[in-house]
Amino acid sequence: MALRDRTRWHLGANTPVTAWLTALLAVAVLHRYIPESPWLLVHLLLLGAVSNAIFVWSSHFADALLRRRATAGSRRWQGARMVALNVGVLAVVAGMVDSAWILTLVGSVVVGGAAAAHAVTLALAARTALASRFGATVRYYIYASLALPIGAGLGATLARDPLEPWHGRLLVAHITLNLLGWIGLTVMGTLVTLWPTMLRTRIADGAERVARQGLPILIGSVIVGATGALAGLQVLAAVGVAAYLGGILWAIRPLAQVARAKTPSAYATWSVMAAMIWLMGSLLGLVMVLVTSQTWQLVTDRLGLLILPFAVGFAGQVLLGALSFLVPVVLGGGPAILRGTQARMDRASAFRAVLINVGLLVAVLPVPDQVRRLVLVVVLGAFASFLPLLVIAVLFAVRARRVGPQSPIDQPSMPRYIPEPAAVAHRRHKAQAAVAVVLLLLVIGAGLLARDATLPLLAGGPGDLHMAGVACGRWITCAHRWADQPG
Repeated sequence: MALRDRTRWHLGANTPVTAWLTALLAVAVLHRYIPESPWLLVHLLLLGAVSNAIFVWSSHFADALLRRRATAGSRRWQGARMVALNVGVLAVVAGMVDSAWILTLVGSVVVGGAAAAHAVTLALAARTALASRFGATVRYYIYASLALPIGAGLGATLARDPLEPWHGRLLVAHITLNLLGWIGLTVMGTLVTLWPTMLRTRIADGAERVARQGLPILIGSVIVGATGALAGLQVLAAVGVAAYLGGILWAIRPLAQVARAKTPSAYATWSVMAAMIWLMGSLLGLVMVLVTSQTWQLVTDRLGLLILPFAVGFAGQVLLGALSFLVPVVLGGGPAILRGTQARMDRASAFRAVLINVGLLVAVLPVPDQVRRLVLVVVLGAFASFLPLLVIAVLFAVRARRVGPQSPIDQPSMPRYIPEPAAVAHRRHKAQAAVAVVLLLLVIGAGLLARDATLPLLAGGPGDLHMAGVACGRWITCAHRWADQPG
């Protein structure tokens, strides 16, 4: 059974996502030796991996919602936009690492142009499409794509390192437009239909009405928040962020309804659900920063506390959760192959999900830096395991489709069936093991501090690369072993 054109397209189109995630992992391990590594860690994830995924999957869902078939011409145009996006991102990254502001500016313009072209393409498709129940959610993608060019321009201005109070004002507006506008609007528009699909249940009654009502709230909140920041009005910026949080709470009501009807039970759904919780907590934290900080300099200093919750807790988890569900679906191959691919993407699901979220929770608490670094190395390993699991799942699906689902070569690798009560108990044990790992790390960190020892993990000295590489390598090895285990 040969691969379909759609499958080949998605394998190629999602390659930049995995490439940027791989680059992110490399910078995380080698960050001590790389200029601008904190900035790189955030932007390789958000501007590189997440933005590429948005370009691919917003087009995919727009075609599905508008009942529009992708043509060779539309695929070529989409490919051109993605090439422009990645060229722009590479220019921005090179400009920041090499301190070449002109290169950063050119890259920002190219990124913004690619996003604007994406918005125009989606708007034209929505205008000419037949009416459909959820066609209105495509407007989430259109307005999200219009936010990125402005946010990219503010990012280029920030690269000039302006003095306070302008640095803080530009930074808050940049975050509002890019994180809440570009990424947040896209996520909320997608989850209207994707979340019930992930849970394998029907969409809640009135979900399309709630989505239509939530969009103007979210768009208006982004505009108010960015305008307030640029005008130097912290209270107005806080009002915009608070209104955005209110819009999220309004829009997720149908999502919560279907989650109560069908409890999440896989890594994909746990990850997306946790991401939304981190988003709401991060928004509340941003409101508090804006309200309680007396100066923009203090706002800038305190925003560092929200990097992990926003970038990793929200954006990183929603990306990996969505891909864990979508990749097996587009690979296809029939029910048997689909179950096998999903099972490979879902290895150690409870362990990974709990380890990531409990670890992140510890990392954002006021713990000693040595303990935080130790916990984050393990969290990084849990995130990194997604890449080998993705490779294993893709190779399995491609091989199974070529030999056919009934071939004996395929049967030994199919996951064995586990009764639901046993599966629940198995996931509970893995979740408990993840919590135990984090507690053990806290004990080890406390012991090292008590002896006034220095952790060589991502801290400094020649032990950085070796220890971090060993830690990540062990997690990747474990991911391969999970491919032969249930649950």
